[in-house]
Amino acid sequence: MSVIIEVSDLSFRYPGAEADTLRNVNLRIERGDFVAVVGGNGSGKTTLCKSFNGLVPHYWAGDFAGAVMVDGVDTFTSSVAELSAKVGYVYQDFMNQLVRPTVRDEISFGPINFGHTDHAERTAEVITSLGLEELTDRFTWQLSGGQAHTTALASVLALRPQILVVDEPVAELDPARAHEIYRQLRWLNEELGLTIITIEHHAEFIAQYANTVVLMSEGAPVWHLPVDEAMNRTRELEQHGIPAPQVVRVGRAAGLAHAPRDIPSAVRRLREAGVVARDVPRTPRERPGARVVA
Repeated sequence: MSVIIEVSDLSFRYPGAEADTLRNVNLRIERGDFVAVVGGNGSGKTTLCKSFNGLVPHYWAGDFAGAVMVDGVDTFTSSVAELSAKVGYVYQDFMNQLVRPTVRDEISFGPINFGHTDHAERTAEVITSLGLEELTDRFTWQLSGGQAHTTALASVLALRPQILVVDEPVAELDPARAHEIYRQLRWLNEELGLTIITIEHHAEFIAQYANTVVLMSEGAPVWHLPVDEAMNRTRELEQHGIPAPQVVRVGRAAGLAHAPRDIPSAVRRLREAGVVARDVPRTPRERPGARVVA
């Protein structure tokens, strides 16, 4: 895969701050990856991701050094409007991202304002892709948290970006809705080829859905690793405020060499290791064709 985001020697300091929020960051993200950016509060993960679509330094001004290249475009010399065609961003406070009265109006708002003559086609395409047909005429303030998040996601996708950044996608949602959001992101990644970047604290979602993990600390990446290897560094993650998923803890306690990513893989590996009897009934997610209600 080719590199779609390349960060070189990036440093950034907010006005009035005593220290840099980002410090000599070097990072490459490959096209089509599903990346989780993790780290404790103040680690710089959100500021880093806001540099991908030009919010840093064009909206959040400050002392900026280094370079961020997105699909060959220098974000420093491009406007946020120009970059929105390449990088979509769904904020943690996604309710404040909804500015139009109805779901359909919200989704079409971006394409209309950017002068896309095919705005109706883009709107219909996204509504169908994300299953929002029954909500199109509903007022945005009538939506549940999950519906509102999907609407914010749809409004970004209507601009057809190649990269999607989602800040804390499950922070305001119950577990069932949270998995629904992540399944949508995985579908966008696997079926449409979007590069997905999530800023996340919940390791169970990282383990189950991400392909690679970037651990941030004190304004710079500690490492960027495949998710299986990252989950084997649970103690290091915990030191940075990222508790290990329960299945990983079980696998670690059982002495498994590689941490499982979800319940089916945990049961399978425990069976292979002889820790769990082979005649233990399968979980619903393990049964071929089983329907699991999230």
